Amino acid sequence: MIMKKIWRNVLLTALAVVISCGLWSMVSSAAGSRRCYTILNNNTPVYSNTGLTSKYGTIFGSDEISVITVTGRYTKVTYPVSGGRTKTGYISTNAILWGTTGNTYTSRAKITTYKRPGGASYGYVATGDRVIILGSSGGYTQVKYPVSGGFKYGFISTDEANRYIKGDTAPTAQTAASFQMPLDNARCTWRSYSNWSWGNNRGGSGRVYHLGIDIIGSNDNVRAAANGTVAAAGWNNANGNYVVLKHNLDGQTFYSFYAHLSRRNVSKGASVGKGATIGTVGNTGSASGGKHLHFAMMNSLWAGSYYGYATYFSGNKTNYSGVTYYNPVYVINNSRLP
Repeated sequence: MIMKKIWRNVLLTALAVVISCGLWSMVSSAAGSRRCYTILNNNTPVYSNTGLTSKYGTIFGSDEISVITVTGRYTKVTYPVSGGRTKTGYISTNAILWGTTGNTYTSRAKITTYKRPGGASYGYVATGDRVIILGSSGGYTQVKYPVSGGFKYGFISTDEANRYIKGDTAPTAQTAASFQMPLDNARCTWRSYSNWSWGNNRGGSGRVYHLGIDIIGSNDNVRAAANGTVAAAGWNNANGNYVVLKHNLDGQTFYSFYAHLSRRNVSKGASVGKGATIGTVGNTGSASGGKHLHFAMMNSLWAGSYYGYATYFSGNKTNYSGVTYYNPVYVINNSRLP
């Protein structure tokens, strides 16, 4: 009888340990959940086996994936299907990751992350976050970073990874060759223009002289013209969706302005690297000329909306209503303020 009681107590204790470990495993798994999107914005086949030979589903570019297990060749994931349901299967690891391991660093700035290279924003890496760098390609670096409830795999600009995470270079003032046009293969949208429409008369008299440039490109990705910080991002009736970036050139603070966006990819306070996608070209606000980017540079952050036009002026800079505007093409070509 005594032996039966002893064995019963042993079994109950063992059972309690098993249940406890099981529950802890479940909690740990939930707390460490990992989410991401496919690297390419296309359809990715899902397989029912680790050999990746029996296809039984598809992950679309718009699907957010939950990562369960990662190996060098295949990854077990859960993905959304119709009716609000999910399925679990296996995909090729290189469909979502540029690497499975990497070095861990502490971020020294708030950095905007993206779902995929050149894609929409996916949150941000916060100052002090412990970040794993998984790989770099084409100006972007893939990172694993903490979020509420677990982690995300996302992308940041390689320039920001080097400056604020890896610490290869300190975040100093801009130097020569630090600027680029905000659109790929940019061209002016005005029918008749000079100097990319800077200072050009749109027709008439009075406040009709352009305080920036109007451009379109070979795609709609709006890129940061230089390393900087998002000083403002919002909407007003004149400029529609807009983003303002703060920069430093040879110790002098100035701002770049991007207006009429159809979408903003960044929020105030985020650090961005030159070439990072900060929004999408649109025709919001008073973009009477159709879809284009109004791009300008100024000496101050103004509480109102920046003017697009002023009274007559000449040269590569002018002051209007208390704000000094710079010819952005001059700054990009010369890496200095006029």
